[in-house]
Amino acid sequence: MIRSRTLLALAALAVTAGLAGCGDEPANTRAKIAAPSVATGASPSASASLTPERLETIYVDTTAAHLCAVQSRVYTDPGAMADAYASKPIYAGLTDVQVEQYQQRIISDHEFASRLTQQIQQTCGTATK
Repeated sequence: MIRSRTLLALAALAVTAGLAGCGDEPANTRAKIAAPSVATGASPSASASLTPERLETIYVDTTAAHLCAVQSRVYTDPGAMADAYASKPIYAGLTDVQVEQYQQRIISDHEFASRLTQQIQQTCGTATK
């Protein structure tokens, strides 16, 4: 069980690190996933009114939903699967700078990475009880 958690955490870190290094992708490959309770078209200035905890939650929830959506789909083309993992979801209410900071935090902050791992498990339905 601990080994599977470690592997899931490492997979999440690898995907997040891959997302951090991918740069801009064509607009037609951008995932259409948004965190609940935040307007999809939120302007970057909207993030100024959100608490730091809420901004983290938006990042964690949106990333988990994106990874679960990609993981749950069957890909016949390995390139399409790689593109799906590399695509960045829309982080409603977060600026590109904030997203980059959270991606770096996943790599450097063990507690934050664990929080993402737990959210992935909960969102994908693999959380242990």
